Amino acid sequence: MLYYSAMHTPLSSVIALARFDLVGEHLIHAQACLSQETDWQEWINQIELHGLSGFANKHIAEHDLPLPDALIMPLKALKIRHTAAAEARYQSLCEIDAVFKQRGLTYVALKGAALMPYLFKQGYLRPMRDMDLLMPRESLAHAADCLREIGFDLPDEQPSKFMRDMHQLPNATKSVNGMISSIELHSDGISREVSGHFYYPRSASSFQTITWGELQFQALEDVQMLHQVSKHLEGLHSGAVLKLINVMDVIGLAEHVAASDQWTRLEQQYPHVINTLRCLHLLTPLPDSLQQRVGQLPTRVPSGVGKIMGSLRSALLGNNSVFEKMKPLLLPSDWWMHLYYNVSPNKSLLWIKLVRHPLRVSNWLLRRVYSGLLGG
Repeated sequence: MLYYSAMHTPLSSVIALARFDLVGEHLIHAQACLSQETDWQEWINQIELHGLSGFANKHIAEHDLPLPDALIMPLKALKIRHTAAAEARYQSLCEIDAVFKQRGLTYVALKGAALMPYLFKQGYLRPMRDMDLLMPRESLAHAADCLREIGFDLPDEQPSKFMRDMHQLPNATKSVNGMISSIELHSDGISREVSGHFYYPRSASSFQTITWGELQFQALEDVQMLHQVSKHLEGLHSGAVLKLINVMDVIGLAEHVAASDQWTRLEQQYPHVINTLRCLHLLTPLPDSLQQRVGQLPTRVPSGVGKIMGSLRSALLGNNSVFEKMKPLLLPSDWWMHLYYNVSPNKSLLWIKLVRHPLRVSNWLLRRVYSGLLGG
């Protein structure tokens, strides 16, 4: 089943490029979307926002895509910048890995830090804001001191009381070759806005070794990594934007799991991933190999495909009325609720809308009140 909306939207030509390879009907669709594009400044802004400048460069080099000549140089400049940023992150991780090993500290790289060398292969194809490292909770304070010793700026406290129970330490930053290298040390691989936890594994079977240049480090094995990146995607995102590069993380890793005969274990242990893939199919069609594996693809299209709920903080800021502030919290898109609450797009959301989601929002608000008034 191939799904593409018949309606052209400003994001259509961006979404069309969110694929590892453009072939067959997907190439035809991308060419058609680009031929209808009118606002090229907004297009390149969205390409960069969604982390797709690398794939735009890749697809343009491989196919005859209808793109204005004036955009070729800006796209090449973005490729150069993201290549340099990836080199800075590589140098930082080499330095961090060395000091952690010296001090006997263990970690696993999460999300982009693991997926870039594992799936994307080229640094410019997988830009990232920061590198996430998961560690045992008891190691975090020591690890933070190590980062400060090698020149990272890492605040002692979170910037607000509301963030005191975050699943990670404050962001650590350092300038490397003119690029800002950013590190987040995690005690939990799943944020507090999403159900469940993912702590540093204790079983040797949970790990695999990733090679990035001359560096070798640990990452989660494929099925657990797919579970973790899916949970990240299912959560709340800053600016209420679900970045398409994160969609590619999930789909690309799911292809890898399917090809390595681990699909049955994935279905048994983490069925939410299957529902996430079904929801993503409505945004950008899954590769044929995954469509066959996922089965029961959506037969109806919920409202607001691709539109997610923003963070609690962003919803509550500003001078809007209480009603205007609560509306995006209580009435997010149906598509997001199918994704977040692990409900098939073919099923009703009535129970979610009447009970589960209002209770979840109430929990978020009460926790924020507690943090502001009583949180230490």
